[in-house]
Amino acid sequence: MHQNTLPIAALLFVVTIFVHTTAAQTKVGVRAGMNLSGVHLVDEQGDKQETGMIPRFQIGLTVDIPIATDFYIQPAALYSGKGFKQDGGWLASSDSEFKATASYVEVPVNVLYKPQIGNGNLIVGAGPYVAYGTGGKWEADQGQVAIGDIMIEPHGDVIFKNDVADGEFGNYLYGKPWDFGVNFLAGYEFLRKFSVQFNAQFGVSNLRPDVGEAKPDGKLRNTVYGISVGYKL
Repeated sequence: MHQNTLPIAALLFVVTIFVHTTAAQTKVGVRAGMNLSGVHLVDEQGDKQETGMIPRFQIGLTVDIPIATDFYIQPAALYSGKGFKQDGGWLASSDSEFKATASYVEVPVNVLYKPQIGNGNLIVGAGPYVAYGTGGKWEADQGQVAIGDIMIEPHGDVIFKNDVADGEFGNYLYGKPWDFGVNFLAGYEFLRKFSVQFNAQFGVSNLRPDVGEAKPDGKLRNTVYGISVGYKL
């Protein structure tokens, strides 16, 4: 299957789940909110690199499937913004701040516990996610910057590749396109319609691209903290 069709196939799979489960007393919803996104970055020498977090956003569909009293499985299909900032960063010879914003199609599957508390329901949950990087942008906060001996404009595209040999000059190779990890969330649901939740997401896969047939040194993992609001249709 062509690489660019993979996230579309994932979305179609989740939409199919939505269609077939709506008739079985499930609740479909929409969710939107803000991410505070960063990365855990370790260089080739094993030294942890200082990075900063940046605000991004997420939006998508969820479905609550009851499995027992107060317990639900909640798959979702989301657009999730991620990324990070760093002094110099990829532009190692520059004094400017480097920022990379990345876009992902994401499919989390959480197990929720929703006991009634007061006039609503407490929400706590956890589960895995899988995501596919589709692109993004990078920028620096000063004029032209140097890559080696060549000066370029202080902005460009973010790309995802499995091997550094497939990188493109002037574009930032964020990492491998497939990401997976774990979610944790807690919130409150009002009137069985509206909800507010806080979530934390920790990447498990090492996104560092391969170098030919060699596995990469160092580590790159996404980390996200967020808050979102939801509405059940």
